[in-house]
Amino acid sequence: MVLPMPKQLAIHSEVLLLCERREIAQFVQAYMQHLQKQKVALPQSQFLIFRSMEQLSVLARRLPLIPGSERVRRIIVLADAGNNLEERRELLDMVRGSAYFSKIPYCAHFFFPGRLQGKRWRSGYLEDLLLEALRPETAESGEFINLYNVCQEYVDSVNNCRGQGNGLGNRSRHVLCAYLAATEKYAGASLDEAVAAGAFALEGERFACLRKCLEKLGE
Repeated sequence: MVLPMPKQLAIHSEVLLLCERREIAQFVQAYMQHLQKQKVALPQSQFLIFRSMEQLSVLARRLPLIPGSERVRRIIVLADAGNNLEERRELLDMVRGSAYFSKIPYCAHFFFPGRLQGKRWRSGYLEDLLLEALRPETAESGEFINLYNVCQEYVDSVNNCRGQGNGLGNRSRHVLCAYLAATEKYAGASLDEAVAAGAFALEGERFACLRKCLEKLGE
């Protein structure tokens, strides 16, 4: 399981994967295991969770003080694009221009849910990508559609009850959680467990951009 940074932390890898959320770390770790099963060569990596883009600058100042930080050669920042992509891009550019990051030979980033055709990042979240890649739990596609629609209606009902301005952020996250909880196969599973159990079609074109980003770590 991927955990937030403890107070006493040491860096033991040349590759750091900095993840905005626990769910992002869980998914990327499980996806990398999926790629390794397909004989994709990936280096050993260390995951750190920085909780929000605003906290990334705090981590950038802290990293040089952590034992082992001098061994880092590659960093990828993995975060949600959200609905304020330009603001997030500006925060990331400031971090990448900091004293520590500017000395790292390879530094890249990936915004979920990924890129549109071409180079433009899509707005949204990791869960938007995962909902697009959901595999039906049963062979009956109608059952899958019905359950999926019920989960969407439930989340929308919750938002209506909460009222304007108090709705659930990242709607797709809650739809995905509701769907997994409502199935027999994935109920109670963490995101990485759901990935390992085959909840998502990871071989599709939707994941090509992420795969390419991670494959560069092994070059």
